[in-house]
Amino acid sequence: MDVVRELDMHLDSGRRRRAAVLFADLTGFTRLVETVEPEIVYQVVRPLLDDLAAIASRHGGEIQQVLGDGFMCVFGAHETLGDEAHRAVRAGRAMIAAGGTAVVRPPVHAGVEYGDVYVTPSWPPAGYGVWGRTVNLAKRLCDLAGPGELQIGPEAFARTADLVGPTLAGRTRLKGIVDPVVTHRLPAAA
Repeated sequence: MDVVRELDMHLDSGRRRRAAVLFADLTGFTRLVETVEPEIVYQVVRPLLDDLAAIASRHGGEIQQVLGDGFMCVFGAHETLGDEAHRAVRAGRAMIAAGGTAVVRPPVHAGVEYGDVYVTPSWPPAGYGVWGRTVNLAKRLCDLAGPGELQIGPEAFARTADLVGPTLAGRTRLKGIVDPVVTHRLPAAA
């Protein structure tokens, strides 16, 4: 089978969607791993990740991939309800609140963006793949967020400004993204 035909078969099995993507990550994970035994890392991290996964589920998000001390969650990958950005921001805020301030309950930081994604069948253990600029931007926003902060991208903020309230907005250069992006930071105290 030629490459073009094989690619066409894979494209036929995917679908374009408007979805919100949330990345959540624990702050201080590397420091924790470097200072305590692996069993202790597991005892600290697992309960918090379980809580974050439950929050994602309660808000209708699907965890698409686990990334060590965090995960990628998608709202609207399979069904569009029209409030994907709101649910993702609410979940992000709840995840920030679920984090702590100490090593025994690390802080959480997160990033959310909304936009076009391409959803495809995937390989185990992930049930599906999610591709596109929205995914990349949400990950970069998560990386930008400080402990206990939620960074919201321009498309997600445009749909959730009423929910979020005042934020610290600014044009930010993000790794791998050519043009500066207007980001909206929800500080830890919010």
